[in-house]
Amino acid sequence: MNSNESNNGENAEIGSSSSPQQGGGQFDTPPMPKDQASGSYSVFDPPTLGGGDRGGNGGDIESSAAVQRMNSVKEMIEQRLAEAASSNAMSLAGARHIDSAGVLGVGLSSGIPGQASLIVYVENEANEEQVRREIVDTMGVWAASNDDLPVEVEVTGPIEAYTTNRSKFRSAPAGVSVGHFSITAGTIGGWARGRGDRVRRLLMISNNHVLANSNNARFGDSIIQSGRVDGGVNSADRIAILERFVTIDFSANAANFIDCATGWCWPHLVRRDHVYHGGGSTPRFFKIGNTVIDPRADMVVGKTGRTTDLRKGTIRGTGVAVNVNYGTPSVPKIAHFRDQFSVRSVTSEDFSAGGDSGSFVWEWNARLSPVGLLFAGGGGTTFCNRMSRVVAALDITLLEES
Repeated sequence: MNSNESNNGENAEIGSSSSPQQGGGQFDTPPMPKDQASGSYSVFDPPTLGGGDRGGNGGDIESSAAVQRMNSVKEMIEQRLAEAASSNAMSLAGARHIDSAGVLGVGLSSGIPGQASLIVYVENEANEEQVRREIVDTMGVWAASNDDLPVEVEVTGPIEAYTTNRSKFRSAPAGVSVGHFSITAGTIGGWARGRGDRVRRLLMISNNHVLANSNNARFGDSIIQSGRVDGGVNSADRIAILERFVTIDFSANAANFIDCATGWCWPHLVRRDHVYHGGGSTPRFFKIGNTVIDPRADMVVGKTGRTTDLRKGTIRGTGVAVNVNYGTPSVPKIAHFRDQFSVRSVTSEDFSAGGDSGSFVWEWNARLSPVGLLFAGGGGTTFCNRMSRVVAALDITLLEES
């Protein structure tokens, strides 16, 4: 679903309804309009983490001469993908109107037994030879013609930013429908508190395109639960206000690393745990950890989201560069991302679908440690930001759920 769908005539400011009751003990309630600074935007650029963009092997594939050659090829493909995004095209072939596989992304995988491999995400059905030909002939990466370079092909179709459990919850747990009042719906990912003078703010975490309408929002905008497409109404269903977000850069040659935002919650309107239904009608609540870990190839992960509920998957690619459409097929709006990771379901059901954007992705074990923030996908492949980048950029501390 299109996260930029407008809500004609809806006022972006907090309405004039009576103030929610004070409460929450250790947390402050969000401000009402008279407390807001005029024109106060909370937009932040992502900080640079140590080691560059970590776009190489993601720390999980052994370094060797072969892997170094693979990283060199990957970096050249990343540059061509950035060129395509600068032309507002998903692929370089698409920008040049060439009928081919349509290379949309690239990452590293351990899917071939005993060796690291390059995983290439394509829009159209194609075999390895056809994909190599496009990388060489259209993208000009001659080193990809070497048969010693192992390549896996994953057909995703167009990769889109996701927006669409859907019921109204009071108090609202993570995993349910939510959104800026102007968009359709995404998912509450998890809970945090701010740092410094923001330490008493109880924050929900989700995507920029879920809580901040893909950059088209300001501090204090209403965040409603359920999201508008699920029947949520501004301001009757407001549970939080937009607190801050990291800008998605759509400009030429830009590289994005995260699609994230925070909502400042009324403490009595949310609950610090996650929910799933498992195909039934009874909500089941559970808690995840707050110790962030890095993704690694073949890690088994889970998520619970607005559309597909609880799903289990495996990390297929790390250090992924990918072009993502935030517009529509007819009016694309392409952003180029680096240092992502990809997930595929362990079953025949997709790991995610539209509306699951903003879900926390966590390791499927007793600790349920957060790994990433789900934000896009296509063709059964899900793409996620590294949680370490999200936490650093938003300047937050993930909360232990209670």
